[in-house]
Amino acid sequence: MHSIYRKKIVVVVVFMLMAVQGFSQERIRYQPDYDNKRIHFGYFLGVVNTNYLIKYSEKHLDPNNRYFVITSPTTTGIKAGALINYYINDYFDLRFSPLTIAIYGRKLLVNDSLKFDQVDKAWFEIPVYLKYKSERRMNSRMFIFAGLKYGFETNVVNRKGTSKSFATKSADLSVDYGMGLELFREYFKITPEIHFSHGFRNMVNTGLPPTNFLNNVDRMRTHSVSFFIVFQ
Repeated sequence: MHSIYRKKIVVVVVFMLMAVQGFSQERIRYQPDYDNKRIHFGYFLGVVNTNYLIKYSEKHLDPNNRYFVITSPTTTGIKAGALINYYINDYFDLRFSPLTIAIYGRKLLVNDSLKFDQVDKAWFEIPVYLKYKSERRMNSRMFIFAGLKYGFETNVVNRKGTSKSFATKSADLSVDYGMGLELFREYFKITPEIHFSHGFRNMVNTGLPPTNFLNNVDRMRTHSVSFFIVFQ
């Protein structure tokens, strides 16, 4: 994991622990009957750091093959969407986001000199998570979650005429997991969260020309770390 990711994760975790300590010392318990309602609606805003995880194929070691060094530097994007949270019991919730729009573009560097940049694209994502909650301490509660997320490009129709020289697949399935902190206030609940996402699909297109640099890649999967603020 990149050092910049580790630093951000440490900052988020420290913030969560400080918030738990501070909010647990409050004397007024806000929204004490919050969990009596099964379904809650909300929305979220977030920042995403993303790149590709690349595994070379055997062609990469062939001395008769043109040599490519392919890397994927981290890029930053944004996410926003609506969510539905279903209360199962005191320890488990089911969370579903029927509307998530993400805007980001991943990069591929070839031999450190040629840049194949994917311009920022809009993705429509549908995540489903199972959330495990701790006991509430006055006005704060920590949780962890895990689930699956399906995403596809919203402008996939416009890509039909695009050359496959550096185009990737337009849909992805990933496993997501992370942690968050619920902070109850008088009229709303605010929740900072950290998300880790690992794609399942090989994003390399099939049927590429023999000279294409992606022929040296066996698998190329997505990887993302996101920081959200949720309002409910």
